[in-house]
Order: sequence, then C-alpha cells, then structure tokens
Amino acid sequence: MELTQSTYLTALILTKNEEPNLKRVLEKLTWLEKVVILDSFSTDATLEIARSYPNVIIYQRKFDTFATQCNYGLSLITSEWVLSLDADYVLTDNFISETKKFIEDGEKTAYVVKFKFLVFGKMLLGDNTTPRAVLFKLTNCNYYDDGHCHRLSINGNTGSFNSYILHDDRKSLTRWLSNQDGYAIKESKKLLNTSINQLSLTSKIRKTKIFAPVFVFFHCLFVKGLIFNGWTGWHYTLQRTMVEMLLALRLIEEEILSKGIEE
Repeated sequence: MELTQSTYLTALILTKNEEPNLKRVLEKLTWLEKVVILDSFSTDATLEIARSYPNVIIYQRKFDTFATQCNYGLSLITSEWVLSLDADYVLTDNFISETKKFIEDGEKTAYVVKFKFLVFGKMLLGDNTTPRAVLFKLTNCNYYDDGHCHRLSINGNTGSFNSYILHDDRKSLTRWLSNQDGYAIKESKKLLNTSINQLSLTSKIRKTKIFAPVFVFFHCLFVKGLIFNGWTGWHYTLQRTMVEMLLALRLIEEEILSKGIEE
C-alpha cells in the first residue's frame, strides 16, 4: 500500500491565527500527500505559512461551533482515513510509524492517542489532558458539540496508540485568556441546563463553584508533580486553576442573571 496517496489518509486542521504554532505542526506532516486546513479567516501569517507547504490545501469558513466546523472539514475530504489535529499538535516519529501501521492493518475504526503537554517548549512531568481519537475512518465517524468541547461519535471498534502527540501551544497569554473565557461561557450553560443525574462526577464538582479550583491547584502541583517542573509547572498549574475560576465566575453570573437581579 502506498501510504502517501491521498486516497488513504488526509490530515485535517482547523486554524484561526495560529502563526505561533502552525509551522511546527506542518513540518511533521510533510510525509502526507494532502493536508486540509479549514481556516476561520486568520489575520496573522497563518495562511502565508500554510501556503509554503505544497501538500497543504486551504479552505475558509466562518466559525460557528467546533463540531460543525470539523464536520464541514470532513466533507472536504475524500480519503478513507482522516488524521484530525488541532493546530498545536506536533506529531512524534513513533506516532507517525504507528499511524502507517494502523492504516495498513485496518483493524479498527478509530484510534485514541494520549498527549504530552509542553509549556514554552518544555515538556511537563504530568498534565490534565485527556486521550482523544485523532485517527479514524471517514465514513464511520462524525463530530458533535458537548459544552465547549467537540467529541467524535465512532461507529465501530476503537484502538489506542502506544505513542503520544506533543501538545505545544505557544500563543500569547492574552489570547489564551480570551479563548478560555469563551469556553467557560459555553460550559457554564451546559452545566446549568443539564440534569444533575446526567452530569459526570467531575462536572458535579465543577458545578459547586468552590471545590474545583482548589482541587485542580493541588492535583496539578502535587499529584501530577508539577512543583518539580519549576516555573513551567507553576505556569500550567495556575492556568488550569484559572480555567476553573473562570468557569465558577460564569456559573455564578448565569445563575444570578437567570433569577433576575434584585433592585
């Protein structure tokens, strides 16, 4: 099987002002014949970087939700397999080797991978990232929205990578804070509009608005051992704590506004 032929595998990446990240990502995708970038009208050098790679095809669409954006991206692909990546996912050589093997075997419908988180290009001893299905057969999978997240619906059996992907986001803190606040708004609406019996334990803890920030702070710093990562560990810990604090603030705001502000 000729694995570089686009009839077998295409990578899909969503972008919006990913100048700080995109080059590192695309450098590890040059073995593919086709990489589809679905851009949400970037205003930085994202498209210029993308055009410098001959295997990249660029489309643009106004962003609405992650799931609808991803599903539109899937509609642009004709290959049997899809490698769905965020614009800050840097592939490792072992991951690439496993991907080629999985496509050749064709035993599973989708494959889940774990991540190693980097801060300022330095790998952490631990992190709170969750595994995600990134390699899958196009005709058997599609995305759906879940709060601020998008998840993959898989019609078939799932396998796992032994290797990992590097999660290496180097966008500015200002951009990160803006993104997280948007995510917090969506997540708060989901938590408040979902029956308590349907929420996971994690979501129930987050809905208390009190315990999640404290738990995440100590979990990252001591359980994950990030106190031994120096300032990069502190940076990640404080970011994760800030995420929970933003969500707590948005939950309080939503609850008060929904009841009406007393004069």
